Amino acid sequence: MQNQKKRCRYCKEYGVGKNMVSVPLGYFCSFDHAALHGKKKSEAKKKKVASAKHRADKESIKTKPKWVAEAETAVRAYIRVRDFGKPCISCGNLPEQKYGGTIDAGHYRSKGAAKQLRFNTFNIHGQCVKCNRHGSGNAVDYRIGLVKKIGLPRVERLEHDNSIKRYEIEYLKRMKTIFNRRTRHLKRLRGYV
Repeated sequence: MQNQKKRCRYCKEYGVGKNMVSVPLGYFCSFDHAALHGKKKSEAKKKKVASAKHRADKESIKTKPKWVAEAETAVRAYIRVRDFGKPCISCGNLPEQKYGGTIDAGHYRSKGAAKQLRFNTFNIHGQCVKCNRHGSGNAVDYRIGLVKKIGLPRVERLEHDNSIKRYEIEYLKRMKTIFNRRTRHLKRLRGYV
């Protein structure tokens, strides 16, 4: 056992057991290599802590509109993955879909008209770029497709929802986290990642 070859954790060279220095960090050619390895590890740990602190500082100065935008981005990404491969809710066409390309997350009731429904997944569905951007949402056909997809009672509930919602920053953070997690899960299930 003493003459077994061991590998230095610093220089990666092999040495025979008697010639190697054993410390709690592992085996090394010399004490110098052990010290250099320890110094390298402590610097990496300091850098990781500084990076986490920097990330926390950046998050602490984000404004509410920034959090709203990030939560919206997460919801839209989820909708595009959820409805990938399905036809457009408005025109029913199935455009040649590229991941992240030809399908938008179109709102039935726009964010300007109904801010309270901006994160409601029944209000947002996959819509082709032509209908969403160039056809102003194609609202009449959108409603017809929506009734087929989620049913008339839910559509009427969306149309009559005029409540006022004020989103807190903690809620927006949670929304972003939840929808990012859902998107990753769906991508994994469908083999995108």
